Amino acid sequence: MASIRSASFSRSSCFTADAFEKTCRDLGIAHRRTKPYTPKTNGMVERFNGCVGHDVLVITVGTHRSLERLLQGYNVTYNTRRQRVLEGKAPNDIVKARLRRKPELANPHHRPPDDPCRLPKAMVVVERAKKVSHPDS
Repeated sequence: MASIRSASFSRSSCFTADAFEKTCRDLGIAHRRTKPYTPKTNGMVERFNGCVGHDVLVITVGTHRSLERLLQGYNVTYNTRRQRVLEGKAPNDIVKARLRRKPELANPHHRPPDDPCRLPKAMVVVERAKKVSHPDS
């Protein structure tokens, strides 16, 4: 499993508390905060979290590992799916184009996941799920 090197959070009090800061430091995680008064960043995160809640968390799985596999597969599909808000482009395409224009934006420590079977493994979790709820909305 990959380790977390950095994480970005909003400036909410729960993410700026001393105990949270200390925990990040103890775990060797670089704690970054979103820029103040930039709703675009939080909006992107909230949109993704909303999609996860709607698309993934309606599936009841039996283990933490199953949830992890499900989320990894979902992440692949989310980032490769064309989205209306991106004018019909996929998030991966947007990022690749930005990095071609500005290679200095690339994180030199980033290592792409090395498991090409993430999506098939996620589908197995869905097939074996104990329950899939279908909200009315």
